Amino acid sequence: MRIGIIDLGTNSVRFDVQEIDSQRQVRRLHREKLMVRLGQGVFLHGRLDPSAAQRTIQAFLSFKQTAESLHVNKIIAFATSALREASDREQFLKIVRAQTGIALRVISGDEEARLIAQGILGGEKSLRGRLALVDIGGGSAEISVCQRGRANGGKILRSFSFGLGAARIQQVFLKSNPPKRSKNPEKDAVIHTREHVKGTLLAKFLTESWPPCSKIIGSSGTIQALAKIINRKNRRRSFERKELKRLIKQMQDLSIDELLAIPGMEPKRVDIILAGAIVLEEIMDALDAETVIPTEYALRDGILDEEKRLAGTATQLIFRIKDLESRMARLGIPKSHYQKVREIAVDLFDRLARVHKLKASWRHYLEAATILHDVGEAINPAKHSEHSYYIVKNLDIPGMKPWETDFLAELCRHHSSAKEIKGSDLPFDEPPKREAFLKILALLRIADALDRNHRGGIKVDSVAIQGQTIKLKIQGPLASDLEFLRVEQKKELFEKLFKRRLILERVKTKSRR
Repeated sequence: MRIGIIDLGTNSVRFDVQEIDSQRQVRRLHREKLMVRLGQGVFLHGRLDPSAAQRTIQAFLSFKQTAESLHVNKIIAFATSALREASDREQFLKIVRAQTGIALRVISGDEEARLIAQGILGGEKSLRGRLALVDIGGGSAEISVCQRGRANGGKILRSFSFGLGAARIQQVFLKSNPPKRSKNPEKDAVIHTREHVKGTLLAKFLTESWPPCSKIIGSSGTIQALAKIINRKNRRRSFERKELKRLIKQMQDLSIDELLAIPGMEPKRVDIILAGAIVLEEIMDALDAETVIPTEYALRDGILDEEKRLAGTATQLIFRIKDLESRMARLGIPKSHYQKVREIAVDLFDRLARVHKLKASWRHYLEAATILHDVGEAINPAKHSEHSYYIVKNLDIPGMKPWETDFLAELCRHHSSAKEIKGSDLPFDEPPKREAFLKILALLRIADALDRNHRGGIKVDSVAIQGQTIKLKIQGPLASDLEFLRVEQKKELFEKLFKRRLILERVKTKSRR
């Protein structure tokens, strides 16, 4: 299986292609990084810069071409701090998907911190003792304190995502190179920056009693860039706090041209290197750390780690989707309805990821269920759900485990009902499978209801998560009151599981001239 992993940060976007075999062995086929600076101005203005957005879309188009040439089976795309805060992120996500076909998911700070820690711990096998895992990105800094011994893979003691990225600090606090200095501490940009970073860190560390750590494992480009400068005359991997302090003292009064003259300086990172260095030093001070050890492992490796475990334990369903479609054709089931339900369901799964919190692997089950849910109509449209259950239950799908067949069959059985499933009617004994089943069923019911007329004329224009409400803006000339009524009838399970009210709003279709 070949997967493409896109990690879209505030400064750079990284793209890996990895091949995972049946024994969960990994071989990297491709790796590249582009400095698209998507977060340019975001932390000052709250919106994406059009030129930065266009650079990012061009990068995604390039990645798609590479993925196609390498016969990638699926692409996993994550975005972090810049898109978490951009007010126009939904519009950008729609454009990326429309122009590239790539579903880009914005992950939370907590999930980002967890995946970074998972990636570092999975890659740095020799690490022992209490360690701080630090990633200073453009918009945020993820810090995890872990304890690792010989008998365990690493226990995360504390973890948090702080709004202390290098680009953010540069835009909001330092503002220029060199930053404004003054004998008056209140007007000195460097002192003001340090006070902000220190206050943000200590507010969390002291109230939650974060333990001290003598070593930091640094996974970001900022930390690698600092190591390159500090260690330019030797072959060491690590550097010390006193060395970082000396470098900051040297850099804090230099212009861009003067910074570029420092041996080992990265031109693409020169304007934010001081901000990143100050953040790192304050983290070291707050944790009482003396040493930083850079690592190449980061967020994308945490994502890869999850995919490796999935490859060894989960379904081969991703390879059987086209086979399922062929079987539907042989049974005379028209494509128009299930393709539209599939499009809506997968779109909702991606856009509501931070609400349902299901692993990406469950997406394949939802996709398969959208193809199979109406197969029973070939026997009797009046009771098609029961017939769908029977057909899927006895469908011989190579590579499928018995519980997976049951899972899809039960989704087909219950998809058309508006009733809540209770007690003994709820399939599966294992809590994780039960939870995933109900959440996938809730999404399937809404997607199916949105094409009640089987005409395929509806499109989900946007999904807005606002407090205790989820608003779907629906567009399309064939969007009728019947679909809206059907969603009202079938949304009870959705609202109960996700603890949010579901509201539909019709958007006028733009006329073409």
